[in-house]
Amino acid sequence: MDPQAALNELLDAVGERDWDRVEELAAGLLQWLQNQGFPPQTIGRETLGRNWHRTVAEFVCYMAQAKVREARKRRERRQGG
Repeated sequence: MDPQAALNELLDAVGERDWDRVEELAAGLLQWLQNQGFPPQTIGRETLGRNWHRTVAEFVCYMAQAKVREARKRRERRQGG
């Protein structure tokens, strides 16, 4: 996996509100990180270290997953159910 590409695609998918893709990318990146794969560079300098970038990337994934849940709940309410 290329975690940098995955993070970039995840952010693009969130912007496009492509919730299925968001869900897939967030889950894949989280699994990569939890299996001790190296993190993508997030915000801040590289010198902040891997733990910083891992934590930020995980947070982004969790927030993206929350956005997916919210979007699906809104859709269910609009559909009456």
